[in-house]
Amino acid sequence: MPKPSKEYLEALEDSKKIHHGKLFTGLFLRSHAPFIKEIVAHLGCKTALDYGCGKGRQYQWVMPKHGTTLEQYWGINVEKYDPAWPPFAREPSGNFDLVICTHTLSTIPVVDLEWVIDRLYAMSNKAIYISERIGGEGKKIGPSELRPIDWSPKQWMEILWRPKDIEVTLATRVIDKKGGKITSHYRLSTGAWSKVTWPPNIKFMDHTWA
Repeated sequence: MPKPSKEYLEALEDSKKIHHGKLFTGLFLRSHAPFIKEIVAHLGCKTALDYGCGKGRQYQWVMPKHGTTLEQYWGINVEKYDPAWPPFAREPSGNFDLVICTHTLSTIPVVDLEWVIDRLYAMSNKAIYISERIGGEGKKIGPSELRPIDWSPKQWMEILWRPKDIEVTLATRVIDKKGGKITSHYRLSTGAWSKVTWPPNIKFMDHTWA
């Protein structure tokens, strides 16, 4: 693993301090549950890693409609990793069919994004699922001018592209002029990005992004 930059280490210390408060619960992941379930099903994923899982409360939550946890709903156990939260700070080892990374990359200094994304690819056997907010300050970790908080979906797709046979799904949320939340999915497969058309029954859950 490349040596993290000074800015990365400073951002990590900021994250550790914030984790002691009420933020970084990991609950944003809930809205993405149906999409991840579809990926698990169509690729036959048996193992998964949540890279940047926060406090991991998303995995304690019970889905009202199904009466199950996320792991039960997906039918797989998820290894949790977050270097800023001691219970999950242990470095993951090995590979996973699916790597999940939600609301994490925008907290990382731009200078470190390439090696972090390379790690996601290196740890994935089949798929990566990434979600990011487009525009706004986002999580207040380190100087905002050092982080990709105002990137467009196109900029995210450019830095996420790798010539590897890994299916990458990017979920982006944009707030329109009326305050509405517009969420789009893009998928990198066979070397090119395309807009994702989900089956009619695959929709965002009621637990929307904040």
